[in-house]
Amino acid sequence: MKFNLKKTALTLAISQLLYQPAVFAAENVETEDEIEVISVKGFGSSLGKALREKRFSPSVVEIISSDDLGTLPDVSITDSLVRLPGIAASRDRGNASRISIRGMGPRLNVATMNNREIVSAEPSRDVRFEQFPAELIDSVEVYKSPLASKAEGGISGLVNMNFVSPLSKDKRLINFGASYMYNELGNDLPGTDGKGYKANFSIVDQVSETFGYAFGLTYQDQPSLEKGIESWDYNNAANRGDLNENGKVEDAPWGVVAKSKRGNNERTAGLLILEYKPSDSLTIKGDLFYSQFDIQERDDQMGAGDLGNWADDGSGPRGWGYDAYHSSGLVPVIVDGQDANSERLQAGIQRGGGTYVSVPTWFQTNEMLSAGVNLEYIGDVWTTRLDIGLSEASINSVWANITPNFSGGDYLVGFNAVENGGAQPLGIGSVNDANSYGLAGLEWQEIPAGSGTWVEVQVPATMTGVGDRELTDEMANINLDFERDLDFSIFSKLSFGARVTDRTKVNDELNDWTRTANLDHGLTDFGEIYTIGNEYAFDKSVFADQAAQWDDLVAEFNITDADLVPHIYTFKDWDMVAEKAFGGAKNPAGNRDDKNLLASWELTEKNTAAYVQLDITGDLAGIPFTGNLGVRYAKTEVTSTGHTSELGDWTEVSPGNWQQPTIITPTQVSHEYDEVLPSLNMVFNITNDSQIRLGAARTMSRPPLLEMRTGFSFDKSSFPYTASGGNPTLDPYIADQFDLGYEYYWGESSAASINYFYKDLKSHIGLEDSVISYNNDEYDITRTLNGDGGVIQGFEILYQQSLDMLPAPFDGLGIYANYSYTDSDVMEFKPENNPYNLGGLSKDIASFTLWYDKDGFDARISVNYRSEYTGVNSWIPSKVNLNSSETTADASLGYFITEQLKVTLQAQNLTNESSVNYWDNDYAKPAYNVEWGRRYLIGFQYSM
Repeated sequence: MKFNLKKTALTLAISQLLYQPAVFAAENVETEDEIEVISVKGFGSSLGKALREKRFSPSVVEIISSDDLGTLPDVSITDSLVRLPGIAASRDRGNASRISIRGMGPRLNVATMNNREIVSAEPSRDVRFEQFPAELIDSVEVYKSPLASKAEGGISGLVNMNFVSPLSKDKRLINFGASYMYNELGNDLPGTDGKGYKANFSIVDQVSETFGYAFGLTYQDQPSLEKGIESWDYNNAANRGDLNENGKVEDAPWGVVAKSKRGNNERTAGLLILEYKPSDSLTIKGDLFYSQFDIQERDDQMGAGDLGNWADDGSGPRGWGYDAYHSSGLVPVIVDGQDANSERLQAGIQRGGGTYVSVPTWFQTNEMLSAGVNLEYIGDVWTTRLDIGLSEASINSVWANITPNFSGGDYLVGFNAVENGGAQPLGIGSVNDANSYGLAGLEWQEIPAGSGTWVEVQVPATMTGVGDRELTDEMANINLDFERDLDFSIFSKLSFGARVTDRTKVNDELNDWTRTANLDHGLTDFGEIYTIGNEYAFDKSVFADQAAQWDDLVAEFNITDADLVPHIYTFKDWDMVAEKAFGGAKNPAGNRDDKNLLASWELTEKNTAAYVQLDITGDLAGIPFTGNLGVRYAKTEVTSTGHTSELGDWTEVSPGNWQQPTIITPTQVSHEYDEVLPSLNMVFNITNDSQIRLGAARTMSRPPLLEMRTGFSFDKSSFPYTASGGNPTLDPYIADQFDLGYEYYWGESSAASINYFYKDLKSHIGLEDSVISYNNDEYDITRTLNGDGGVIQGFEILYQQSLDMLPAPFDGLGIYANYSYTDSDVMEFKPENNPYNLGGLSKDIASFTLWYDKDGFDARISVNYRSEYTGVNSWIPSKVNLNSSETTADASLGYFITEQLKVTLQAQNLTNESSVNYWDNDYAKPAYNVEWGRRYLIGFQYSM
């Protein structure tokens, strides 16, 4: 990561504080209203503590709580978040990652750490919560109704992660543990055993009554495994062909490939907290958090790659694909499309058609640093808090793709797109023979060009570096808050303060680079073919009404059922091939001078906010109430720097050869907006055990940073080619919202609640499709713009109970269940004739956990469900998909052998739920159908 001057100055200021023997302070000072501390030993105990904090919270909030560092019962924070009411997560590499709150996607939430906004290695503002190890986080709060005193930016909610306070502990706490993990996909894919490991260590200690510290480390080496099918986007353009010549054009995918990923995801994280209280009035606390991901994955892909069914004047109305789709003797299967003027190509087979064989490796390193100092001074009247923070995230990544040469004999390729399922690629004949591929091949070339003389020459294979980027996101922030008690009418406390953040996000991307294979590499027997499982096999019944023609192909190619299973070509040792044949897998230039100017950009964003908040207490018609009302003002100033392109004048570069050059020029656009955000939160204590919550506010979410860039980015890694362009003058999402809830509590860990929420989204940020030309290629482009909003409303139900009334041993059982329903008339702006629902919105989200916590046993089984939702790719916003519903199940069994030693057995994704999604908001157009396998962990935790 690169540090600039402003960060260096901040770091020096922090280091001066760290150098003193008196360092860092508690963020929260005990008051007479503070909730008592409950020792957390198992899942049921942590639920009980979280419930107490939720009950006395001043706003609608969900809480994950643990009393001791290292005892949260999950692998990452996201695993815990998805069990909370109204929260769902999309999965990446099998891990719960980006979250939606109340049916609203990652674009509409905001994340903080110790109440400081944090940055992201994503090009937008999205935070991938799997980067935060549960072992290093003390508690998490999800605020669903805003407080004027909290950072703005989350219409759906604010997620705040807290670290432990060393001075709140009355003894030294040491925790360490380790786990062995296994992914069963290791049995199905070559070159991997599916094994991984994780370990953690933490210590919290008070050196004296005035100074304490906490230190923690975690390491995880997780197998990153995946297999499935990808169908490239569909050709929906006006230039489609009419394959059956009935006057209606057909939609067809550009390609359908089998794919797998085999690699490792290493995560290292560390935490340091120093807390010092030199007097009863002053406390100082500093924290430093660091996390690093290292990912290296083989990303094999193989299938049919030229299926797009396009037409022009040269092909005539039936299109260039007509001859290819009729070359096998089978007539392509065509069904009705979404509208009366089009149809859909469901299945087709080509003899000697376009093949796609790709043997890439994905390299990625993510880093995140968050540091800060918090000072709190409690005077006779006023309490003052000063918080200075620094946050930086970065990602370095490249897709190094080796394309082997094909020199085999006869073959067939094709596909079958199954409605409400995945696509099925077909490869028959020499394409499934490893000997058909090499690092060089013969090709006819006209030498010299235009001479009419054709010569067969040996052409080496190539390695292409796609998307070689360095993205950095830096933010410095300062918060200053004042508060004092009041005794005036219903007003009990006055708070006010200000926040300033200075953020810079830079995407530095290179043009695609190429390495050419050395023909004297000396490698032999370096390739192999493997299959990905019968569940993805081509269903020949799609041609049942053409049985005779199918039988002819069976006889010609000796087709067996095993041939119908998708095959993939790969290298037995990718690293060896890359080194010996290509001289490595990095940019051969050894520098970053060859910039892709249109894909590179810089955004600076300065946010200034100020607030005033009054806490209230009193009674209304004999009903006691507490709450707060306030207003927050937020102003944002954005400067976007990048490049744009335009076509120059036609120029005759040689006799009779006219070209129109592309002119790239730098550009910078500035934009600003501000908003006044009032809020009200009230709690009415109906009885000793029940209360009504009410909340009302205006909220905002800032536009995704990626989509405020200038210029364009171009993607040629799949068909059709895609481009995305930013809009630096985007205004934020704005919503007026209302919450009304009823909560009933009994016992120490039992509650039932229902909450209604209503959000009137005044403005929405959506995507619009068009087509542009660049360097003689056409790109489907998706641009971002402000548009009309709409209403989002729904309800959440929570039921949590410790079943301690049951006879032993069943009195250790407990239930934690919730369900949320969200309805919305907010739509994305594409496709024009059938627009997607709001990104991230699932109408139904449910979670059920049965737990047992008694006599040393700590066990649970959890099932999480989310209905279909729209997924928007954070890197390429033009990639929007309809994701089918998902049900995942996890289980954990722990036993305390002694009071200090606990052994655990965990199972994740017990149902091996696939991730299935579709193009064009149409269940008849499959996009991805991938699985990540079941994961098992066995390990221990020791506390002392």
